[in-house]
Amino acid sequence: MGIETVAVYSEFDRDALHVRMADQAVPIGPAVPRESYLKIEAILEAARRSGADAIHPGYGFLAENAEFAEACEQAGLAFIGPRSGVIRAMGSKIEGRRLAQEAGVPVVPEASEKDFSKIGFPLLIKASAGGGGRGMRIIRSAPEFQEAFDAARGEAERAFGDGTLLIEKYIEGARHVEIQILGDHHGQLVHLFERDCSVQRRHQKIIEESPSPAVTPEIRRRMAEAALALGRKIGYTSAGTVEFLLAPSGEFYFIEVNTRIQVEHPVTEMVTGLDLICMQIEIAQGRRLSPDPARQAGHTIEARLYAEVPENNFMPSTGTLRVWQPPTGIQGIRVDSGVEPGAEIGVHYDPLLAKVIAHGPDRATAIHKLAYALRNFAAQGVETNREFLMDVLEHEEFRAGRAHTGFQLPPRQRTTNDALPGAVTRAYIEHAERSQRSLLPAAPIRYRNNPHPAPPMRFEIAGRECRALASTPDVEILKVEILNGGAGSVEALVNGCRHHFHIHRHGEDYYIRSNAGQHRVTRLPRYPRPAGAGQHQTANSPMPGLVLRVLVTPGETVKLGDGLIVLEAMKMEQTIKATMDGVVAAILVKPGEIVAPGQTLVEIESTEDAHEHADGANTNH
Repeated sequence: MGIETVAVYSEFDRDALHVRMADQAVPIGPAVPRESYLKIEAILEAARRSGADAIHPGYGFLAENAEFAEACEQAGLAFIGPRSGVIRAMGSKIEGRRLAQEAGVPVVPEASEKDFSKIGFPLLIKASAGGGGRGMRIIRSAPEFQEAFDAARGEAERAFGDGTLLIEKYIEGARHVEIQILGDHHGQLVHLFERDCSVQRRHQKIIEESPSPAVTPEIRRRMAEAALALGRKIGYTSAGTVEFLLAPSGEFYFIEVNTRIQVEHPVTEMVTGLDLICMQIEIAQGRRLSPDPARQAGHTIEARLYAEVPENNFMPSTGTLRVWQPPTGIQGIRVDSGVEPGAEIGVHYDPLLAKVIAHGPDRATAIHKLAYALRNFAAQGVETNREFLMDVLEHEEFRAGRAHTGFQLPPRQRTTNDALPGAVTRAYIEHAERSQRSLLPAAPIRYRNNPHPAPPMRFEIAGRECRALASTPDVEILKVEILNGGAGSVEALVNGCRHHFHIHRHGEDYYIRSNAGQHRVTRLPRYPRPAGAGQHQTANSPMPGLVLRVLVTPGETVKLGDGLIVLEAMKMEQTIKATMDGVVAAILVKPGEIVAPGQTLVEIESTEDAHEHADGANTNH
């Protein structure tokens, strides 16, 4: 568009891809969001210093903050989004619900904290001031209510600065369907069809598609009319999304309006051929929307690639991206991402790494393309949900178009043949050592002048130790190639089939990938070091995170399942609980501290041991 861009960045993001891509970049504060990306004055000062005349808020942090939009308006900056008054009205789910009712849009039955049981279980608690799964809980019985309500309120306060909650009837078997709307400053308001975002984990979308397999032409017409009716009532401008729950009966209910561009905007772009970000900017410039209705062509599906561990309750994963190679050359595939090889994935921000979007003439083709693209997406150095996404796409409920918001696919525990990546890694290491050897270069690698076989190499693969021999009956190494920068490849016959393995080395870690999977292989020393035994039962952090609250005190008696520590990672809460009955012997962290995966947080002694220690102390005294 010929428009100069200015990026803002926190200290943690100083080397991020968006910082280098922008024409200018301005630092705005520390890694903690409230001191940088959520600090309105810092962003306005960056705009003044760089001479910017407009701000696009993206789809996170301050994107739906009415105070931020109002501050931009007062500073004479064009806010690329709706007016602050619209954001304020729809930023409260309670006010949004009232306006929807006035516009004739059906809403879900609701209750208050005091009379929550009157509408019956299950209930849905959600943050009034935001979305993205933050501050959201499903309640199926009265005893669960208070603990979940308090946790949701705390999560909402940290994510949005507002702990107000809404309590609604939870619609079982419903689908999450949203209508994309666009309005200009001349009274024109249009819709760009629906997106189905029913496949979620922890109330956060992971797969979105358009058209929805559950939406008939009649439902689409009624839902679009309802979205436009609400948009006209509030005078909506720029891009926005009106979200609905679609019940199995075909009835739908208003959820909320997202007064910003959505993460999943590429789904609409690929199915309509329009560029929503470009249209947002043009609307802010005063351009009129075309009166001609948009058209849907084919089918589009998007999958969100996250840095997380599905097998561990989708806990966020942090570290350094050692290998990052999105699929290329596949017609109808688009990848949106903000990371690159060497990028640090930390605890402060959302773990979204990339969006992979597939377009095809029909739904089945789009599914096949997306699964193929994910299979050929190299992302190593942090754990990702890549295999889980592929499992969802291959599940019969999803393929049949029957997946709803209650669709829960347990992450599959994958068993791998460690001998294969072990043999490939050993061949690569031996080839590298031979190429660097100056003494007796013609001698076979690890030549021995005795009849005993060469000792195996010790590796760790997926937390297990593997001993790789010089040869195996099922794997025949054909070719090894060493490239610059620790990269290379191995060609091998595996059970009679030829496979190509890419390898990237970083220290003692070897990242291996092929069309059969991805592995991190860590070379271990030949002789293992003795491991020391711990003296206490401990509660350890399952993930990197920020300590929010310490729930116990030294000397306190706890029971199995009692909460000990509340952690926050990437805006989500996790309560670390006691794994035994006992007494708190020591608390090793404090609120505000950043902890690493596996770090000991609390030490617990059995009740008997605690009494013995107390008796011993009294005797010595």
